[in-house]
Amino acid sequence: MLEAIADEMLMRVVATQAAVYRAREQLEQVLRLEWESPAGRAFRDRAAELAAKVGDLDTRLESARGEIWSARADLAELESAILSTMGTLGPIMTPGGLPRGLLGGY
Repeated sequence: MLEAIADEMLMRVVATQAAVYRAREQLEQVLRLEWESPAGRAFRDRAAELAAKVGDLDTRLESARGEIWSARADLAELESAILSTMGTLGPIMTPGGLPRGLLGGY
């Protein structure tokens, strides 16, 4: 179940990265334009600020992606450890009784 949650988070991060990539492309197109009016230049400057923030977001998303992959590896290791201990289940219970060996020779 935890791996499914990690997979869902990973899919959301990847989808967000795709949207960020499209936004960066569009902002780069705006930054390549030459503006003659003060309003146009102000728009370009604001687009540059936004492009920097989008770039920072992309870096953070990539970091989150790495963290999720690391968490998935930890989950797989934990699952392996749990499954390896499942072979030694502990005392066997008889229906309605005490665990075997609890009272000595029983």
